[in-house]
Amino acid sequence: MQKKIIPITLAAALLISSFLSLVSISHLQGNARIINYTGVVRGATQRLVKQELNSTPNDGLMEQIDAIIEELLTGEGENGLARLNDPGYLELAAQMKEDWQQIRQQIYQVRGGNAPDELFAASERFFELADQVVSAAEEYTEGRVLMAQRSLSLLTGAFILLAVALSVHTSRQSARQKALTQAEEANKRRSEYLSRMSEALRAPMNDISELMYVADPETYELLFINDAGRETFGVDVLAGQKCYRVLQNADAPCSFCTNHFLKDGETYTWEYTNPVTGRHYLLKDRLIEWDGRPARMEIAFDNTKSECEKLQLKFTLDAEKMITECVRTLYQENELKSAVSQMLERLGSFLSAGRAYIISIQEDSLCEAIQWVSGGTQAAEARRHNVPLSTIRRWLPSFDQRGCIVIEDVETLKESDPVEYEFLHSQSIHSLVAAPMEMDGTLTGYLGVDNPSPDHMSNIAPLLQTLCYFLMLAWRHAQSQKQLSQLSYYDKLTSFYNRNRYIEDTKDLSTAEVSVGIVYLDVNGLKDINDQHGHAYGDEVLAECARRMKHAFPGANFYRIGGDEFVIICPGLEKELFESRTRDLKAQFRADPMCRAAIGSRWSEKIDDLNQIIAEADARMYEDKKTFYRTHPASNRYRHHSDELLYLADPAVLQEEIRQNRFVVYLQPKISCPDRRAVGTEALIRYQPRPDALVLPGNFLPLMEETGAVSQIDFFVFQFVCSRLKRWMEQGKAVFPVSVNFSRCSLAQPLFVEQLTEICDSSGISPELLEIEITESLREVEELDIRALIIKIRGAGFSVAIDDFGTEYANLALLSSVEFDVLKLDKSMVGDVAHNPRTRAIVESIAEICGKLGIRMVAEGIETEEQMAALNACGVRLAQGFLFGKPVCAGQFEKTYLQQ
Repeated sequence: MQKKIIPITLAAALLISSFLSLVSISHLQGNARIINYTGVVRGATQRLVKQELNSTPNDGLMEQIDAIIEELLTGEGENGLARLNDPGYLELAAQMKEDWQQIRQQIYQVRGGNAPDELFAASERFFELADQVVSAAEEYTEGRVLMAQRSLSLLTGAFILLAVALSVHTSRQSARQKALTQAEEANKRRSEYLSRMSEALRAPMNDISELMYVADPETYELLFINDAGRETFGVDVLAGQKCYRVLQNADAPCSFCTNHFLKDGETYTWEYTNPVTGRHYLLKDRLIEWDGRPARMEIAFDNTKSECEKLQLKFTLDAEKMITECVRTLYQENELKSAVSQMLERLGSFLSAGRAYIISIQEDSLCEAIQWVSGGTQAAEARRHNVPLSTIRRWLPSFDQRGCIVIEDVETLKESDPVEYEFLHSQSIHSLVAAPMEMDGTLTGYLGVDNPSPDHMSNIAPLLQTLCYFLMLAWRHAQSQKQLSQLSYYDKLTSFYNRNRYIEDTKDLSTAEVSVGIVYLDVNGLKDINDQHGHAYGDEVLAECARRMKHAFPGANFYRIGGDEFVIICPGLEKELFESRTRDLKAQFRADPMCRAAIGSRWSEKIDDLNQIIAEADARMYEDKKTFYRTHPASNRYRHHSDELLYLADPAVLQEEIRQNRFVVYLQPKISCPDRRAVGTEALIRYQPRPDALVLPGNFLPLMEETGAVSQIDFFVFQFVCSRLKRWMEQGKAVFPVSVNFSRCSLAQPLFVEQLTEICDSSGISPELLEIEITESLREVEELDIRALIIKIRGAGFSVAIDDFGTEYANLALLSSVEFDVLKLDKSMVGDVAHNPRTRAIVESIAEICGKLGIRMVAEGIETEEQMAALNACGVRLAQGFLFGKPVCAGQFEKTYLQQ
C-alpha cells in the first residue's frame, strides 16, 4: 500500500492541475471575447457614425451595438459573453452605455437635420471611453492570468513537497519495518538465550544460602523458590502455590506487598521480620522476565543479628532519654513522693511492665513505699506490707555486692525456693528485675519492675541501678531541703521562731478577728557586751532574754527577727493581762544591769492593720532605747547618734554631703582559707563629717533607712566600686569580685536591676565582677517578690549573696527555692564555733549543704586563729574578718592587696 501512495498522489495532482488549467483557460477565453467585443463596439460605433455623417442610416448596426453593450454588462445574450466581475470595468461599461445612448440621440437629431458637430464630439468621447473599457478588461484579464499562474505554481509546488514527504515517509516506514523485523528476530534470539540462561541460573540460585523466590506479580503464583527457601518454608510441590501462603502463612495477598513500588531496571530494598521464621530480613525486589512472562524476584538476606544490635542501641538511647526525664522530674518537682510516682510511671511504661515500685526495708520486714501499676489498679497492694525480709534471703548477697536480681521465669523457683515462689506467684508476677537502694553503705530497700517486656530483660538491670543512684541523690537533696526548711523557721540560739516564720505568721494573723498584743524588744548594748565579754557571753545574754520573755508571756508566739531584736505576739489576750505581763517583763530587765532591753508594746482590740500595730510598738521601743543610750554615753551603740545626724535625713543635704566627698568607701578583703590569699572584697561605707571624725555605718544607715534616703548611699557605693574596678583594669592590676550591700529600699525599686546594668555599661564593667548582698528582712516588703528579684539579678549577670546568715536577717527559705551564689555566715555564729560543739556541728552541716548546692560560703567576723582553725575543720574555705585585715580606704587596699 505504501508503494502505491506516491503514484496515486501524483495522478491526483495531475488531474487537479489539469482541471484548474481548463477552468483558467475558459475564464481567459471569456475575458478575451469581452475585450474583443468591447473593441467591436468601438469599431461598430465608429463605422455607424461615419455612415450617419454620410447620410447612410444603419439601424441594424445600432441594434447590434445595443445588444453587445447590454451583454457586456449583464453576461446574458446571443454572443455568449460572460459578465466580467471587475468593479472598475463594470463602472466604465455602464458609463459607456450612457454615452452610447447620447450618441443614439445625436444620430436621430442629425437625421432630423441638426448639425453633425455634437454627434462628432460625442463619438470622440465615446471612443476614448471605449478605449478605457478595453484597457480595464485587459488589466483584469492580465491579473487573472497572473493569479492562475501563481495558483498553478503553488499547487504544483505543494504536490511536489507532498510527493517528497511521502517518499521520505515511505523510506522511514520501510526502515522502521526493517528494524522491527530485526528486533523481533533479536528478541526471539534473546528469549531463547534467556531461556537457556534461566535454566543455567537455577543451579547457582539453588546453591546460595540466601532465600530467593520468583512470583507472578499479578496472580501471586510462586514460579520458583530456591533450595534454601524450600527447606526453610517446607515447600515440596511448587505448582499452584501462592507466595503469600508459603512465605507469610497468609490467606490473602500481603498488605505490605511491594509490587506497586517496583519499576523496570530498579531494585527496591526494604526490611521485614518474617512471622513464619521469626527472623529479620533485608529484602531486595526486582522485576524480571521469567520463562517469557513478567515476574518479581526477591532475595532475602538474614540480618537478624544487626537488627538486634540496632534495637539494642535504640533501647539504650531511649533508656538514656527516659532516665534524663526521670532525673529532671526528681530535681524539679518540689514534692519527692510526687516525683517518685512520676518516675515509676515513666519506668513502668517504658518497659511495658505490669508494675514498678519501691520496697523499703524496715528492720526485718519489707514494706511497699510507693508503686505504679499498669492500668491504674492497686491489685495485691496489701501483700507487699510487712513481708518478712527472709522471703528474699536469696537476693541479699547480690544486693550486698550492689548487684541486681533478674528472674526471667518465676516458675523456675517453684522447686528450688518455694517461699520466694509463693511470694511472687501470689502477686501474679511472671518475671522480675530488682536493684538495691542503699544509704551510707546500708541497704534501705530496692527498686523493682514486675512482668516487663521480655525483649530487653537482660538490659533492665543497669537501667534500674542508674535510677537508684539518682533516686538516692534526690532523697539526700530532699533531706537537705528539709534541714534547710527547719533552719528557715527556727532560731537555734533561743528556739524562737525566726524572721521567716514571723513574716508568714503576721500575714496569716492580719485577717484574724481577735484582739492582739505586740511586744517589740531590742537588747541594749549587745555590741558593747560582745566587744567587752565576747560573742559567747553575748549569746548567753540573748538566751537569758529569751528565757525572761517566755516566763513573762507563757503561751505567746516568740520571734527573733534580728540579731538583738525580738517580737512577742499575743493573739486573743485581754488588755489588762497583756499590760500586766508587759510591766513584769520590763521590771525583770530593769533589775539586772548586765541584761537590759528596750521594750515597746501596743494592744489593739481588733486587727485592722497589723503592720501598723507592730510599727507603733517598734516606735515605742526606740523611744525607750533613746532614753537608755542618753544615760549611757560610753556606749558605742548606734541609736543615740541618730539624733545628731538627723540632718542626713534630708535628701538634698545628703546629696550635697556625697558631692563634698564626705562619704568614703572602705574595702575589706575576703580571704581564701588554704593559702590566706585575697580573692575578693566587700565595699563598706563610712561618713566623715570632719577630717578628724569617722562615723561607722551603724550610726547613720538606720536613720536613712527609716527616711528612705539610704538608696542614695547604696548607688553611690555601687558607682564608686564600678569606677574603681575600671581604673584597676586600665592600670593592668589583677582584679577580683567586689560585693556591695543594698538596703530593702533600693531592692524594692521597680527598675533596680536596670539601674545596676546601666551603671555597669556606662563604666565598662562586666556584671561578673560584682556581687549583690541582700542583708535586710526583704519579705516584710509586700510589693517585693524576693525569688523573682534574685532570679532577675542573676539573669543580668551579677552574683547574689545572702548576708548575715545566722541572725535570721536573711530569708533562709531561699536556700531551697532560689539559686544564689554566696552564703555569708554571720559573726554571731563564728564567735563561739571554736568552743561550742552545737555551733560547730551546725556550721559543718551548713558547709556541707552549700557544697552540695554549689554555693560559696564565707565566714564573717573572724578574729582569732582558733576560730579560723575550727571553721577550716568544718569545711569553710572563704573568710573575712579582723584576723586578716580591717576595712581600709580604697587607696590603702590597692597598695596592700592588688598586684600588677
